[in-house]
Amino acid sequence: NVVIDWTDELIAHIGSCNRAALSYLGQDDYPVALVLPFTFNPGEHLFTFPEPSQPPAISAETKESASLTLLRYDPQGSNETYLLFYGQLVKHGDMWSFIPTRVVLQQWASRRGR
Repeated sequence: NVVIDWTDELIAHIGSCNRAALSYLGQDDYPVALVLPFTFNPGEHLFTFPEPSQPPAISAETKESASLTLLRYDPQGSNETYLLFYGQLVKHGDMWSFIPTRVVLQQWASRRGR
């Protein structure tokens, strides 16, 4: 399991992203992907989302195996960059929380967790 190295550079990169795609397993293990607005709490390393209207149900297995892809358009390169996290999805009333536990880009992966 790779521990996330929460550097100022990583937190600034997250802050520059303007869209998030949340992926998880719905009922009957059907994959679900939703593009949602997000808020990031840098102190708690926590993403929150408003619950979409009529969201597909979250399966029990999803709570430990959701993914979050942050997207940012780069006008200089005329392309999109992304940052992929795996973690836990938790529902709190009309809000959802995503707690990242792993990051895919190796520059923010700490060697301590290997």
